[in-house]
Amino acid sequence: MRDFLNMEKRLSKLSGKFLFKKNKNLNNQEGSAIIIALLVMVLLLGFVAFAVSRTSNETITASNDVEETKTFEAGQASLEIMTHNFNKIFDYKLSPSDADLHGTNGVEKKFPTDFTGEYDFEQKIDQTRDAEEVVMTGQQFQGLRALRDEWQIDTTATDKNSGVQVALRRRFFNNLIPIFQFGIFYEDDLEFHPGPKFAFGGRVHSNRHIYMKSGNLLKFTSKVTAAGQILTDVMRNGDSSGTYTDKIKIQNAAGTFVSLNNDMGSALRDTVNGSPVINQADMPVAYRNANWKANEVLFQGNLLAEQAELELPLRKASKLAGNPLDYIEIIKRGKAVGDLLNASNPVTTGTADSVITAQERYYNKTGIRISLADSKAKLPGCASGIGTGATANDCGIRLDGDSSGDGSEPGSGARGYKPRKMGTEYQATTLNGERFYRGSGTETWIKIETVEWNESTNTVKTVDITQDILALGMTEAASAIYDGGYKFAIYDGTTDYYLKNIDQRSIFKLQRFIFGDGVVDSSSAFITDKSWNGKNYNFVVASASVGSVDDGTFGDFSGDNTAHMKAAYIDGFTDAKIVPFPIKMFDAREGIYNDNMNTSSFGSNKVPAAGVLSMVDIDVANLRKFLNGDFDSEMPADTPFFTANARKFKATDIPESNGWVLYISDRRGDKDFDGEYDMEDIYGSTATFGNDGIKQYGEDVNDDGFLQMDYGSGGEAVKYSVGVFKGIAATLEHRYYRRGIRLINGQTLPGIYDTATPANTRGFTAASENGVYTLGNYNATGISSVGEPTTSEEYLPQDQPTHIPASIAADAVTILSNKWTDAGSFKNAFNLNGRVPNETTVRFAMISGDTRSSLIETGEPDQGGTDMQLAGGVHNFKRFLEKWDGIRVNYAGSLINLYNSRNSNAAFKCCVKVYGAPNRNWVFDETFLNPTRLPPGTPYFQTIQLTGFQRVN
Repeated sequence: MRDFLNMEKRLSKLSGKFLFKKNKNLNNQEGSAIIIALLVMVLLLGFVAFAVSRTSNETITASNDVEETKTFEAGQASLEIMTHNFNKIFDYKLSPSDADLHGTNGVEKKFPTDFTGEYDFEQKIDQTRDAEEVVMTGQQFQGLRALRDEWQIDTTATDKNSGVQVALRRRFFNNLIPIFQFGIFYEDDLEFHPGPKFAFGGRVHSNRHIYMKSGNLLKFTSKVTAAGQILTDVMRNGDSSGTYTDKIKIQNAAGTFVSLNNDMGSALRDTVNGSPVINQADMPVAYRNANWKANEVLFQGNLLAEQAELELPLRKASKLAGNPLDYIEIIKRGKAVGDLLNASNPVTTGTADSVITAQERYYNKTGIRISLADSKAKLPGCASGIGTGATANDCGIRLDGDSSGDGSEPGSGARGYKPRKMGTEYQATTLNGERFYRGSGTETWIKIETVEWNESTNTVKTVDITQDILALGMTEAASAIYDGGYKFAIYDGTTDYYLKNIDQRSIFKLQRFIFGDGVVDSSSAFITDKSWNGKNYNFVVASASVGSVDDGTFGDFSGDNTAHMKAAYIDGFTDAKIVPFPIKMFDAREGIYNDNMNTSSFGSNKVPAAGVLSMVDIDVANLRKFLNGDFDSEMPADTPFFTANARKFKATDIPESNGWVLYISDRRGDKDFDGEYDMEDIYGSTATFGNDGIKQYGEDVNDDGFLQMDYGSGGEAVKYSVGVFKGIAATLEHRYYRRGIRLINGQTLPGIYDTATPANTRGFTAASENGVYTLGNYNATGISSVGEPTTSEEYLPQDQPTHIPASIAADAVTILSNKWTDAGSFKNAFNLNGRVPNETTVRFAMISGDTRSSLIETGEPDQGGTDMQLAGGVHNFKRFLEKWDGIRVNYAGSLINLYNSRNSNAAFKCCVKVYGAPNRNWVFDETFLNPTRLPPGTPYFQTIQLTGFQRVN
């Protein structure tokens, strides 16, 4: 360009000289024309040269721009693939491992395939900020507290041919929202029934529809959302009777309560508006409310329908794999190579749990795992007969065989495992295997393990500690009864059997010597009732040979072995001997098919076998003592653990992660070994006594299209019509799959609340695929005052070392009062007035199931009582078996309903024979809003927020 400008200047000078000469000599005009033509040609040549030069430079520049643009696109593709793969990890995991990020197949090593031929990539991912507590913004999680960490992705893309490089960076937040941040969360339809006042508090969400009705007052102080519709003029069963005005109140953003009236829901049954928005079998038809948008505005974002579903990693991962799993898997036993998949087939690599399924199961949460089954092969890791622990025989023990527990028959000796001796004095009572033996081909096995989940490798490590834990005992200790003089005491020879505190340390309890509130029963050979000063007591003071009884539901019993008989002083008896017997109770909801049914066919001496549960009692107070190290010095020195480690087992050998998860699975009697009670036939007419064999709405809770009914001798279920003598039911093990887990002496839980260093806080979670019962106060001593409701800050103790973050995850959760007795449950099986409780206080978050509500078609089937074919709604999510009428149940926690119950599957019923509704003094426990106060094993929702994108070169 510069050369061209210089040429132009020279040409201008020549032109000037020529014009000057032209004026002096007009005769030279022809020569001037030639010169001018030459000048024009030179000028044109200059322009052509400039144009060619400029075109060439622009071509080079354009080529460079294209290469850089393509390299930028390659860098963007790299960034997107890294973001996608990172996010995919969180679809099925909450904590990415080092291998997930930096390993051979990690996020850093996976490149965009469309660009790898022409470009090299350098990819890097780092966590730039540790997890911290934040308050979420945005509609779905707004106001909830999350644990948030920050991540950064860097990528440099290099064109292999030109060397052009583009470096890009992206930052984002990873948010984990604990499920217990919700006051109420339902995976299924969420139902509030007309009834007493209810003001629970906390965030409310349903992944389906919300049915709201109230005959009194229903108050919400936080956001209420539904993935489906919010219905106010119809109940889940199709009942649209009643008009409720100013009975449902929801706070708007300004904190003012606004009424949600009968005609204000997002969908209505009785107002037709176009095509139905709900129109499917077993659902009341409903139409979009034309006024919904205007109604919705009144609540200023605190009442929302048609929102996104909220999914836990288990559901996300299984959906991605093309096989969406039911959340019931969270509480079920795991499936790993070494286990049985079903009754006879082993788990293979193809049928084993995926990493995320294994991680999400409470079965694999860090702590203690207890498993019971009908054979050694059905214990975890024992399908081949070889355990996963220290020795080849590390596969639990048999309880109803030889006293050694090795699985052999006892020969001429007594049936029943004899625990290892502790110290020099403490010898726990041998299990009375005669009463646990259920006949040939069905044994009783147990395995107790420590469990530790490794976040880095996503694997679980277990160690068999069965013999160590059972050395503490398996028997509920029977203290001496003194009432103006000894009335009862057990002797071993001439020495008081309990001066040595025998069985006082038992954590895991299967049998007892005595229980209160006398059972009325003509089969006196099985039970003896004594009364002192108005209090009733039950003993087994004689044995009997009865053979197979009651439709094969109970085992063959030919009498107690003398080795199990203990000399006892019982006022009113001479030379009495008593034996321990299984812990049993009667659950009226499970046993009575209809709350109004005529029970005359059972007489005064029998109960429905369907409601007789064999219980595993967990003594929480003794577990706390053990975890505090109280028994370390006296643990036995002749167990597999001692042999493998050359030392005694101690409390610190129990792994923990912000506390302990205690998982229990009792599959005795589960013939097909799937963790489900195969009796879905819960609705029927009086003529069929509840079992009509017809699949109806609400019965097929596992959605397999069939009605499970495994009746008869050797089956795992029993019909409602089968009766059994109370004395037999209360003292003898049964064959069928009716099991329950009960938490006793749980007023103070294992763990600690550290006010100075929150990270040192340790909580306690009990989990089971069986139904769980709490007996008496649990994780609380009471409340400081009564409110409407009492606030969670008024539950005692509060912000003290014994205020433990606690949760229960189970098939179902039933609250038994401080006044409950098992004997009373048999004595007053049909008499609700005989089961009167006293005030009881419990504090825990719960993940549980309910039965399924269904649409009424003809008025039958009917479970009796109130609310035909309804599951009881939130008011009855926690279950009851006593006449609470006017008596308070104080509850602080979080109510999470993720599945339909598979074991405690009898229909909801009230209020003649099963239970009377309590005064529900219930409240959301706001301590769960503090992420440092969460129970161990808490499930989390996960969401990613992109925060920044930039080019860095």
